Amino acid sequence: MLVLGILTLSEDITTSIAAMILGMIALAIFALFEIRRKRKGDVPLLDVELFKDRNLRVGTTIMLFSYLVMEGGLFAVSLYLQSVLELSAFNTGLTLLPMTVSLLIFSVAAPSLSGKLNHKTLMAIGSIFAIIGCLMLSYQFRLNATMWDLLPGMFVLGAGLGFIMALCVDSALFHISEESQNNASGITSTGLSLGESMGTAVIGIILILGVMGGISHAVDTYAPEHSGDEQFHQDVYDYFQKMGNMDDIKSQGSTVVTIVDGIFQDAMAFVMQVTAILMGVVFILTLRLKDKNIER
Repeated sequence: MLVLGILTLSEDITTSIAAMILGMIALAIFALFEIRRKRKGDVPLLDVELFKDRNLRVGTTIMLFSYLVMEGGLFAVSLYLQSVLELSAFNTGLTLLPMTVSLLIFSVAAPSLSGKLNHKTLMAIGSIFAIIGCLMLSYQFRLNATMWDLLPGMFVLGAGLGFIMALCVDSALFHISEESQNNASGITSTGLSLGESMGTAVIGIILILGVMGGISHAVDTYAPEHSGDEQFHQDVYDYFQKMGNMDDIKSQGSTVVTIVDGIFQDAMAFVMQVTAILMGVVFILTLRLKDKNIER
């Protein structure tokens, strides 16, 4: 219910909020039920006491945010490449390849580097890399952008996520006993799946808000007499949605092209800035991890 509420947030806010509240109530009831089962001496489906371990809580949250950023970022960039630049599926995949390659390379390298630097330090470095990658991408999404414009930012973002994803589960399970490893692994997997599910929905909503912000900026610049006119903003948004392909837009003159270019830049910049903030949260969370090397 919680994920369903998030996924439908852009369609019906009231129903979505109600679904999320019901989901949280269901989770609370489940937690109370499991606590009572354990107190009675029965074997619980999920040992709620595992959440007392700080590394498990923090590590699962880091996984949720990291996969949210990855899935949401890939969704937003793919949408831009196919809808705005009108690239084919093959060329879209080719443009996203630098992120995939760097994620793979740094995921493989991270365990080896953990012998010299502890998990906490490497994950913090990865968070900083991911933030830099998001900021590098912020203003690269223009109507005339190419794969080479996006390549550096995509590579750096993938490198940062590679460090985090390779070490996150290990960090989360540092202090979990052997008999509780299965339960704890289920918790981290749930965080991963939740992040993947939420990524498209959350970033999709942020993208819509970015488009609305871009339209507002365009109105303020090119039609300042309508700055406070909500109906005019809505009319522009409706017109924007009904626009055809890029050839149709370019045929309407340089002013329209400039306006549309500005709207897309503002929208995608907003998405990348929000993902940078999310990775900033991940950086703060990594500082709360307890590392084995530190304890020794």
